[in-house]
Amino acid sequence: MKEDYTEGITSEKSNFIFVRSDRKMIKINFCDINYIESLSDYIKIHLTDKTIITRETISNIEVMLPQKDFIRTHRSFIVSLASIESFTNEYIEINGSEIPISRSYKNAVLQRLENKY
Repeated sequence: MKEDYTEGITSEKSNFIFVRSDRKMIKINFCDINYIESLSDYIKIHLTDKTIITRETISNIEVMLPQKDFIRTHRSFIVSLASIESFTNEYIEINGSEIPISRSYKNAVLQRLENKY
């Protein structure tokens, strides 16, 4: 019986994903993610207690995240709705970091945030 370990794939019922970093697979719980930052072919996943860098595109990781808990604010950023401390028309603040809201995502982001809070 062969087991299939598909990298970075999650089902709607799970609350985590596995990503490859430092030659090993690391489990990341969705609730621990503050925001995700794109660095071309790599992404930085900013967790509550550390940052993980993995070779993945932000578009690929976006489809693995539960849409009800995360929102894309910029072509280079995805944020956890639960981690947002404050926001303006131009940025979202999470743990002292200002995450930009780009013009192309602005209407969708502000509409979602204003309806959520």
